[in-house]
Amino acid sequence: MNAEVCTTTSIHKEKVASFKNNLKDKDLSTLLVLGKCFSDSSRIKIFYALETYKEMCVCDLAAILNASIATTSHHLRFLKKNGMAKSRQDGKVVYYSLANEEILSAVQYFLKLSENSSMKI
Repeated sequence: MNAEVCTTTSIHKEKVASFKNNLKDKDLSTLLVLGKCFSDSSRIKIFYALETYKEMCVCDLAAILNASIATTSHHLRFLKKNGMAKSRQDGKVVYYSLANEEILSAVQYFLKLSENSSMKI
């Protein structure tokens, strides 16, 4: 007997119908993009660095990632394109930061969740 799978098929029609009806009005594409932003270990490290130091230049982030500036810039462009990061230029140096307080809160939440989690990876 497998405790993770139903041993009989019993569909709760009201719940299923209600959820399907609610799902029609939802645009989940933003949630998918968020998943992509948080699904790469390099981007997770970028989030953590920007949460810690608020603003960092591309060169410093590349050093943290042990990656090329080109690869790091690719990740940063992806995050910026999807509204997760913003940049500013100061002379020849480009600095990145998290796009807004909501993103900062989300990153802090995920960090806290990972520290307190019993998830097995």
